[in-house]
Amino acid sequence: MISLLLACWALIASFLAAYYSVRYLDLHERLGGVLINVNIGIDYGNGSRTWLNQTKAFSGQTLFDVTKQIANVTYNTGAYGTEILSINSVSKQDSFGWTYWIWNSTANAWLIVWENVDSYVVANGETFMWYYQNGFNPPP
Repeated sequence: MISLLLACWALIASFLAAYYSVRYLDLHERLGGVLINVNIGIDYGNGSRTWLNQTKAFSGQTLFDVTKQIANVTYNTGAYGTEILSINSVSKQDSFGWTYWIWNSTANAWLIVWENVDSYVVANGETFMWYYQNGFNPPP
């Protein structure tokens, strides 16, 4: 009888340990564990620009995740990823839309990122610019 109780206890303890281990690993993966800083600018295409420097993010977060933290964003998710429809009530219309750029300090220039916003994982110290425009010209 005691052997049966000990076996049941061992089985239940093993299942609980596995369950909480999976939950911990999932939480750690979602949070990334390390707090980083990124700089994000939003250029509304009309001469108005907002900077949100030293924005806190977790390593492993995408630019989409961080942008949703700092701005009111509407979007569509489709077969090709997430499309930004509006940022802070400035909506995509006609041939105007939102592009995002990364500052390359070596080239001293803005470079467009062709990776989808929900795939681009931010790194500590990076600087981004959301730019509302017609075409793919770098921000001024």
